Amino acid sequence: MKILTRPQIVRRIEKINERLEYYYTKEKELLAADGIQSYTIGSRTISRYQYSSDIKEQIGKLEDERDELENLLNGIKPRKAIAIVPRDW
Repeated sequence: MKILTRPQIVRRIEKINERLEYYYTKEKELLAADGIQSYTIGSRTISRYQYSSDIKEQIGKLEDERDELENLLNGIKPRKAIAIVPRDW
């Protein structure tokens, strides 16, 4: 992640929060009674939610990104990856 200024971080967090609100309302609609889809073939009927796993994945990614940006805003820097090569002398 590139170095961001404080106003840039705040702007990104606001955008992510807006997108999260959209995903939360969409998820709520799908889990409500309107989100149930029924199929009938002959004498058999099946009902299930139209829930998309893509929505759940996007919510998770956005929440992780928001947490990372909030940590940057609070001064907590991401961990650096360091490789250690063991040698037998």
